[in-house]
Amino acid sequence: MPSVFHSRLALLFAALMLGPFAVPRARPENANDVVVRVEIENDTVRIHAEAGIAASAKEVWEVLTDFDGLPRFISNIAASRVILRNGNVVRVAQTGKAGFGPFSFEFQSTRELTLTPYEKFESRMVEGNMKRFRGTTRLEERDGVTRIRYQSEAVPDTVMPLGLARSTIESETREHYVEITREVMRRKNGGAAR
Repeated sequence: MPSVFHSRLALLFAALMLGPFAVPRARPENANDVVVRVEIENDTVRIHAEAGIAASAKEVWEVLTDFDGLPRFISNIAASRVILRNGNVVRVAQTGKAGFGPFSFEFQSTRELTLTPYEKFESRMVEGNMKRFRGTTRLEERDGVTRIRYQSEAVPDTVMPLGLARSTIESETREHYVEITREVMRRKNGGAAR
């Protein structure tokens, strides 16, 4: 899942400081598949995710960039607001809570996004509880399906047991895209932005 939407994923990494491993997955077969690949090397966490949504790139974009509305449809974001707009650059402040297994933590971040409408946006953390975060989300529309391709690189500042990392990152990523898809389809089928 990121984008400021992807702070759900990125800030999850604030609780991870793990050894090297990778989780390979196949490419998505249809519009509802979500594919996740995680690589952790030394103190760097890389995530690659891909999902398809049966909607136009514009419809998907409107949900992904509804920064002020994120708390209404992304479950772990408590507050999200645009604090600066300058042309195609947006700065967004967020707070929320992430939980995994017996662990949970509150997060806060300020992210700067560079938007290229209906094609991509690049995100970097300006402030927050992570040493470093950069991510890119790309949209590609074909045959009535928009593919979201996301990749990020983060350096967390907290340790978490290796045994929880794989399933946590995968489930959080999948849930993120389920929530995005649900909101895109709700709006596409006549529901106004909440």
